[in-house]
Amino acid sequence: MIEELEKKLGYNFKNKKLLERALTHISVSKKEHYETLEFLGDTLVNFFVVDLLVDYYPTKREGFLSPLKAYLISEEFFNYLARKLELCKFIKMKKGRINETVIGDVFEALWAAVYLDTGRDVNFTKALFYQHFRDEIIRAIKEGKVKKDFKTLLQEITQRHWKERPSYRLISVEGPQHEKRFVVEAKVKDFRSIGEGKTKKEAEQKAAQKLIEKLKEENIE
Repeated sequence: MIEELEKKLGYNFKNKKLLERALTHISVSKKEHYETLEFLGDTLVNFFVVDLLVDYYPTKREGFLSPLKAYLISEEFFNYLARKLELCKFIKMKKGRINETVIGDVFEALWAAVYLDTGRDVNFTKALFYQHFRDEIIRAIKEGKVKKDFKTLLQEITQRHWKERPSYRLISVEGPQHEKRFVVEAKVKDFRSIGEGKTKKEAEQKAAQKLIEKLKEENIE
């Protein structure tokens, strides 16, 4: 299986265990899982993406760049990029389902694994990343893609229909300090939804997005 991913990636690992670890969820192994690699990969991939954004818009100010950056380093966009490698089918996981959060984490862990396997060659890793995703990132920049504020969209819907604001409740915080998972419930009237994220804000956005989808199913929009 990993040979197929290496072929898609265009890179053969010297240390195959690094790649195996990047693809392994903690439900499979308490020791050899992707969490620490994801912690490193988060910074690496964010740097690659933002470096390309600033290179494309070298004179733009922070207020213009920040909304673009928020989308380009979002879980949603990383999942979009991960589909090119069909990353989902290589992930090893026992408990739960392989959701967007897991795919996003493995995507980041994969690039940390490449970086470490090359002896921390950041230039090679960035070049390989751009080889796969530069066109997609540039296209998103040109289209002015921005991260949707689902909380604001949800509030506009609920105010319009019921003159009420949705409420958010933190259900749980799980995981080690560097890899926390926040679970939040969004509620309005009798409609509820659950969202998960690396931060409370991200979890609220996910919950709001799911609640909007539920309301649309009821022709409330």
